[in-house]
Amino acid sequence: MSQHAIKFAYWVPNVSGGLVVSKIEQRTHWGIDYNRKLARIAERSGFEYALTQIRFTAGYGADSQHESVAFSHALLAATDN
Repeated sequence: MSQHAIKFAYWVPNVSGGLVVSKIEQRTHWGIDYNRKLARIAERSGFEYALTQIRFTAGYGADSQHESVAFSHALLAATDN
């Protein structure tokens, strides 16, 4: 049994259409302001990591996506840890 604490991450909705391909309207948004808010909430709730999606083509159904590394830097600037 490991003596290390479990660390939690969440998926960042940095692509249009949310995190799933669906015809159902999604309640997530892929914009930076919404994601900064989520990052702050996640940090306060104990999440230590955020996982941004990276696809070199938005071929799974999203019309648009933010570039993952630059987007992650924007979220880092909005959080303390």
